[in-house]
Amino acid sequence: MPNWNRVALAVGAGVALIAGTLLLRSDPEPELDQGLVREVSPAVHEALLSDKKLTWQARGGGRWFCAERPVETRRDGDTVRVGVLATCMNYARGEECLASSAGSSSAVVVTLRGTQVLNVEVPPDGAGNDETLRRMFSGAGYAEVRRSIGRDTPDPAPEARAAFGLPAEAPICRF
Repeated sequence: MPNWNRVALAVGAGVALIAGTLLLRSDPEPELDQGLVREVSPAVHEALLSDKKLTWQARGGGRWFCAERPVETRRDGDTVRVGVLATCMNYARGEECLASSAGSSSAVVVTLRGTQVLNVEVPPDGAGNDETLRRMFSGAGYAEVRRSIGRDTPDPAPEARAAFGLPAEAPICRF
């Protein structure tokens, strides 16, 4: 016959171990002020479109489109840092497709005073990327960026299709 006190103790210890592991593994959510995001989104969007690390000379009648997903907002005195996942692509209208030639995708931090953009920070490709992302974002923001890169990347293609008068289901081709 089992000793119920020992069984209860073992079950309780197992539950506590599992709960503790889950608590340690769950990252806090980054701060994201949706009202602030709405207020500064047009300025952030324009800054991404004009930043030469994300967009460059369009070729062959192409045009740049950017899509961004906010990750976090952080206030620092009278400035605010808005961290976003951004994808910028150079598109042109193909015969029956959305023609793509180049693009970039990155986690970016835009620093603003009001709606005036002061700085756009883009991490380097390759060596130093992870270290720079850790510096650019809070711990929770960095964790969200790492979780989202490659899985939850914003897509500028729907806006480009609409701008070129293409149907929403038009395929993407190369030019």
